[in-house]
Amino acid sequence: MTGVFFLAVLAFSCEKVPVEPDTPEPNPVEIDIPGADSNILIMKVDYQTFQYEGYTTVNVDSTNDSSDTIPFMATYCPPCDFGYIKLFYENPNHLLFYGSIIWSGCGNLHFPTSFMELPAQSAGPSYPGNDRVCFIDISGAQQTLPWEHGIVDETMIENVWETISKQPEFQHYYSKTNKKVAVFLYTPSVGGGNPADWDFIIFVEKE
Repeated sequence: MTGVFFLAVLAFSCEKVPVEPDTPEPNPVEIDIPGADSNILIMKVDYQTFQYEGYTTVNVDSTNDSSDTIPFMATYCPPCDFGYIKLFYENPNHLLFYGSIIWSGCGNLHFPTSFMELPAQSAGPSYPGNDRVCFIDISGAQQTLPWEHGIVDETMIENVWETISKQPEFQHYYSKTNKKVAVFLYTPSVGGGNPADWDFIIFVEKE
């Protein structure tokens, strides 16, 4: 009897206990970013609502210099009635932006004209201030923040950053550059202009 009990205990003790298989770590999701191979990212954000309006990319012959700013060159025609602003990467062979400006009317964005949008992420890099952000005026010159005589202040730029920093395309480009993010205010309507027509245009150069 004792031997039977011993065998029963031995059989029970040797019974296999089901083991849950190891759950593999999920692979990081790589987001396909159209234009990720280009070296200039251009983004558009509404001036009043800070609503994201999409992005596009442009390829230029990068200078690869040691400067921490994008080398803008500008051509500006003041809107006595009809004017425009063109922004180039270093020289007129590399157009980055072209928008008309109308006095007591509203101009149009001529380049770029096609913008796309990807799903936003939940969070992005925190706002770095003047260390990594600059404002570009109509001459193409860099200005520290705040700027633009009350039309743009640093709180507005922080709101712009809050919008763009969640975009995967911005995160991709921003992680691959030491140059400052450049912010330009496009005002197609002036004089009796309507701020509802205005947009922030943001440039990021990937090195």
